[in-house]
Amino acid sequence: MKTILVVFGTRPEAVKLAPFILQARRDKRFKVVVGSTGQHREMLKPLLNFFDIIPDFDLDLMKPGQSLADISIGVMKGLNDYLSNNKVDGVVVQGDTTSCFIGSLVSFYHRIPVIHIEAGLRSGDIYSPYPEEFNRKATGLIAKFHFAPTETSKANLVREHYPEECIHVTGNTGIDALFEVSSRLENSNLKKEYDHRYSFLNPRKKLNLVTVHRRESFGTPMEEVMKGLVALSEREDVELLIPLHMNPQVRASAEKVFGGAARWVDKGQDIKEGQSKIWLCEPVDYVPFVYLMNRAHMIITDSGGVQEEAPSLGKPILVAREKTERPEAIHAGTSRLIPLEEKAFYRTAVEVLDTPEIFNKMSQAKNPFGDGKACERILNILAEQL
Repeated sequence: MKTILVVFGTRPEAVKLAPFILQARRDKRFKVVVGSTGQHREMLKPLLNFFDIIPDFDLDLMKPGQSLADISIGVMKGLNDYLSNNKVDGVVVQGDTTSCFIGSLVSFYHRIPVIHIEAGLRSGDIYSPYPEEFNRKATGLIAKFHFAPTETSKANLVREHYPEECIHVTGNTGIDALFEVSSRLENSNLKKEYDHRYSFLNPRKKLNLVTVHRRESFGTPMEEVMKGLVALSEREDVELLIPLHMNPQVRASAEKVFGGAARWVDKGQDIKEGQSKIWLCEPVDYVPFVYLMNRAHMIITDSGGVQEEAPSLGKPILVAREKTERPEAIHAGTSRLIPLEEKAFYRTAVEVLDTPEIFNKMSQAKNPFGDGKACERILNILAEQL
């Protein structure tokens, strides 16, 4: 039996690693240890409770106003202490976060094989997205197992001269998580709870679900996007719901641009259908976000995970970024880049909404990121080669 340590720090990592942890725990070939850095503890709590995952250790790194260097130092010390006192056969990291990269680096120092889930994504610009592009490239230098979600990701790694025998195309574990959550929602009372929670949404309008938070868009680009959203909200057939990121710069831009055009839904007020065309809410946990994606007519986002998940739900995606490390979605026709300039943003959104041929093609395109069986493939490969 091989002992594998699964390390995560942020909610997106936990989402994509949760189905892997659940399936590995059922697999008699492995012993699974779960380590959380504690960066996003409050955001992680509902998700981990939903999946019934309790970390075996927590580095307790959640502090206000941390820099990337602060997080790096904390992860390095805490994980080094754990690996110095416990035998592990492999360390699993996911994606492109600081905890992913530092977790890989510490594992390398201990000569423990690094297992990189969601390997090979590339934008080609070290500062976009920042710091994710650096993190995933640096993790690739250290990893022994590169589990690429798509053939495009594999091709990126091959071009960077990684041995092909170390690269495995598995699909994305995020799709495994999406299918798991969607199934549980249909067979629980949670859907009724969410129907009630979001009863202020008008079922006769086209709900556009919006998330924007990328550091590289702070300032003018993000404000241009928000101006485009205000223009879009003036259409009679459209309604916007925006779970607003906690970052102070995102909130300052929202306050500046939206002003009185938007209404908060969770400020202790009596909220009723039709009172606003732009609804703002606090960040939404992953499970209710899956509910909202299912309910949405179209999704506008700069999130990488949403680009992968929404196609499985048949939702067109407009990507509010200048470039994406997930070009598969663009090529498959499930998503489009939308300009970070008010008028061009508005024109692109309206074109998709008002052109049935475009909208239907995007909503019906096959998801290039996976079929919900990525975790099974990864575990079978590890059982043979770790």
